[in-house]
Amino acid sequence: MAKRNRKKKGKMGRKSDSFKRDNREMTLSLCMIVKNEAGNIERCIAPIAPVLDEVIVVDTGSTDNTKEIAERLGAKVFDFLWRDDFSSARNESVRHASGDYIIWLDADDRVNPDEVKKIKQLKMMLPREKNRAFNVVVKSESFDGSTLFHQLRIFPNINEAVFEGRVHEQIFQNLKRAGIELVQTDIIVRHTGYCDASTVLMKAERNLDIILEELKRSPDNLMFHFNAARSLAGMNQQQKAIEHMRKVMDNRKIREETPQIYLEAGILMGRYYLEMGEAGLAESILRDLSHQFSEHGLLYSYLGESLFVEEKYHEAIKMLKRATEYPLEVNFFPLNLDEIRFHQHFLLGRAYGEIGRDDPAGKMFLKSLDFHTKEHMSFQELGVLGLKNCQYEDAAQYFEEAVEKGGDSDKNYANLGLAYWKMNRSDKAKTCFLKALEMNPERLEALTNLGHIYMSAKDYEKAMGCFVKAKAITPDLPDVRLALSSIYFEFREIELMVAECDNLLNVLGLPRDIMVNGFEDLAHFYCIIGNNLAGQGHRDFSLMAYQLSLKIFPTAEALQKIVTEATAPGLFAASLEEIREILAQHKDNHSMLESVGKALEEIQFNTKVPSTSFR
Repeated sequence: MAKRNRKKKGKMGRKSDSFKRDNREMTLSLCMIVKNEAGNIERCIAPIAPVLDEVIVVDTGSTDNTKEIAERLGAKVFDFLWRDDFSSARNESVRHASGDYIIWLDADDRVNPDEVKKIKQLKMMLPREKNRAFNVVVKSESFDGSTLFHQLRIFPNINEAVFEGRVHEQIFQNLKRAGIELVQTDIIVRHTGYCDASTVLMKAERNLDIILEELKRSPDNLMFHFNAARSLAGMNQQQKAIEHMRKVMDNRKIREETPQIYLEAGILMGRYYLEMGEAGLAESILRDLSHQFSEHGLLYSYLGESLFVEEKYHEAIKMLKRATEYPLEVNFFPLNLDEIRFHQHFLLGRAYGEIGRDDPAGKMFLKSLDFHTKEHMSFQELGVLGLKNCQYEDAAQYFEEAVEKGGDSDKNYANLGLAYWKMNRSDKAKTCFLKALEMNPERLEALTNLGHIYMSAKDYEKAMGCFVKAKAITPDLPDVRLALSSIYFEFREIELMVAECDNLLNVLGLPRDIMVNGFEDLAHFYCIIGNNLAGQGHRDFSLMAYQLSLKIFPTAEALQKIVTEATAPGLFAASLEEIREILAQHKDNHSMLESVGKALEEIQFNTKVPSTSFR
């Protein structure tokens, strides 16, 4: 590599020599490249100025007063013709620096006071041998959350300190070849240049064009392939990104000399496959890496996710638990650490839920809330667990939280309505169902449950409207067909009712040789439908069928079936009340009611429920 001739300029050189003799503290130059940064440059330089011995600003063509502001802040300003090459501009800034060490920043970088103190402490310990360079943590603040990554920002001012790459410029490889030790620090630099989506896309497209041009000239440069992959993935071109990243993974030299880059390339390739829906390929790559690199939280996190997507829930739990046991390390590509930690615990909750372990699932969803990322997803899952376990008050609170935290969706309103309905708060339930349908007129759960609310209020016209819409969306729902059958019976639309009965028999795979000679036959078929649904574990639906059978033609068999199915809390008493109403409609038919009445009296006696006579 060619040596650079460096002139130690002006006061900086004299001050530096004297300072080193007296206090043995190294001097520090800030190097920047800028263009039209009048609104940013002072906020970048002013906070860090107290620890600097020199500020070098290379201007690449500003048309505002950037240069004047920089000079007022004490910077040495140099003009440089922009040539679509960030490394050339950075190297020009370094060429003018006379400090022992260099820190580089962009104008939209910010260094908070606590971080300035850390830089001051580091400066006091910089080795005179100039044999170390330092990574800082860059916190990139963007429109979709903050990400963290390591970047080499502080390095010795030596001839080998040369940036490479027209974009995503980096210096660490040249320093490493020169024997410079790379040291991680916890100094945080905030980068604020990606605060809107259009800017992110514009920069990604610009960067990709430059990288692809470089690859034409240097097709074997693995860092160019690494950066091309990152840019392509950011533009949702994962397949092309994988092609570039595979060139990095297949290179034995990078595996041996820079294992960290090899590891991170593999992790990214696994993530790209996951984003493409190729969980099996992601698992294969990540599992191979896990044999070579142990105790890596991010690696196990993505491996656990791939196993979850493949429905290998027990293995997923093992890997995701392992991921939470290891620290998440900041890498050379941007990571949102809180979001990853959230995702680990959230997926653990989902995986536990899939194998029926609701208690640890709930604990993981609650733990995921500690990371304040996508909280509505956790509250939503906790609400679903509450519904599943008949904890309706808890479910309602969780769904309310989900809506408040950003999960303002028709699905959450539909589930919130169901929780309120199960709590016998019909008015609030109706409001939620109507809100869900306002957002999505085809939200099936809201349509059917709203229909049932109207039915319980005996508003059969509105109920029928809901169920007819639901049937048009999904024709074969047993509860919808049963509800319509019940409404048709109320309207005495017997032919429509028979048609619904025939359809139900067909959907359930039951014999359809219907010979309906009267209401007794029709009631019998609905008992058969109830038996089938009960055998499938659909107790709510089977209860609807038995109640309809009893409504059509009361029998002791249907009555006993209802009592058998109505075992949920509060359901038995409600069913008895409905039975009384049904039998009251048939009170003039004494012969029909005789056996049914005796059966009801026996049930009421055994259950200590006040009796009612229908004779």
